Amino acid sequence: MNPHAVVTLAPPQANEPDHIHVFLCDCTVEMRVGFHPSERTGPQPVVVAIEAEAALPHRYQDVTENSLDRVIDYEVFYRFIREELPKLGHVPLLETVAEQIADFCFRDLRIQKVRVRLEKPRIYAGTARAGIEICRSRPGAAP
Repeated sequence: MNPHAVVTLAPPQANEPDHIHVFLCDCTVEMRVGFHPSERTGPQPVVVAIEAEAALPHRYQDVTENSLDRVIDYEVFYRFIREELPKLGHVPLLETVAEQIADFCFRDLRIQKVRVRLEKPRIYAGTARAGIEICRSRPGAAP
């Protein structure tokens, strides 16, 4: 090894901004979805998982804080899935359902990224689940 070699260090990377991931997993809803004729006869279970990312500009240090004003409330995601998705009627593609969920999440202006995973646990015999996952960034946000 050359003791006189110059070692160049990469410039320091900007720290990743603080953020929070809010998630809801394994939320099952009965809804009418599917392309195939066998899926058009009635509702089927769909397992939904959502992960939403938002900036986290403050710390939650006050153990007596008792307000949801400064948090991303995952209960609104749960209610949308359980109450609103079944009202869509028959939707041929899971991708369309996932986009509806992502659009709903972006109603909270703090959310910058959303991941939505939808699974059909009964679509194929002998298969635990089949489904799709989409990842979206807030429209108009810098990549």
